[in-house]
Amino acid sequence: MQQLYDMNDFPYRPSATFHQHSNTSQKAVIRLFHTAPDLSELAVFVNHQQVDKTMSYGQLTSYMEWGEGVYEIEVFNLALKERVLYSRMLIKGSETYTLCITGARTGFALLTERQDPLIKQDDLAALTFVQLSPDLPLIDIYERDQGILSKDLGYVSSTQTHHFSPNKYHFELKASGTQSTLLDIPKVHLQTKRAYLILLHGFANGEPELMAKVALSRQM
Repeated sequence: MQQLYDMNDFPYRPSATFHQHSNTSQKAVIRLFHTAPDLSELAVFVNHQQVDKTMSYGQLTSYMEWGEGVYEIEVFNLALKERVLYSRMLIKGSETYTLCITGARTGFALLTERQDPLIKQDDLAALTFVQLSPDLPLIDIYERDQGILSKDLGYVSSTQTHHFSPNKYHFELKASGTQSTLLDIPKVHLQTKRAYLILLHGFANGEPELMAKVALSRQM
């Protein structure tokens, strides 16, 4: 494992070293979500510069603007001062991303969830489910009145985007192919011309327990 960098306070400035074919007129908007239940606090470095101070479990940052280019992303366990995750990725301009840090002691992962900033149906809301729980079995997702929405959703994956009329909805997660409910997600209020993520995180068997975070996506 790599030693943790100095924890100095300094603003994020993308390093030009890792930019390729960068177009400064096109910015991507990025936010980070800490869903690794084994890590109470972590630090994220982008191109060797720290983003924010520390991230607590369950924290979703505000959106940040990044120039188009290639970025090196490193995640550190603050308690042990060890690097637990490294990723090198291309960020495209004019797009919206949620970077989800997840995993457990057996391995950590960075899921890049790109969100469509445009709602194709003007009178509807858009909703995507993202599965970030490391020990959750394959699941089927139901809406209580409409029935099944998605089948066999696995770890570090997401559903297709579903569209709903503006209203309050009650979603249920069930073990795949069964009627065994693993999590209820009631009273989800979806509004017209809005895009949402429901981010599933925590342990199905352990603490912190399985939960769902409803996050509004940025509209471009």
